[in-house]
Amino acid sequence: MADKYTKKAVESSEGSAPADAWKDAPVEKEHQPAKIKSEVSYRSLENEVTNLDAEAKRIADRKAKLVAEMAEVKKAVEA
Repeated sequence: MADKYTKKAVESSEGSAPADAWKDAPVEKEHQPAKIKSEVSYRSLENEVTNLDAEAKRIADRKAKLVAEMAEVKKAVEA
């Protein structure tokens, strides 16, 4: 059975909201198979993806440095 997402009711705020205000709307997520509920929003998930992208870049940069260092070590051993 799939997880279930339900929009939570919130009091409307006065004034005009930005065009992407919908991203902050809380959504209740009912996890399956256990009936566990948590609150998420599109923006929080979007921020998590952004953080993961940044972390992936840092890891790729670190890997490139290690591969270059491995090449130097191999060169020194073979000399």
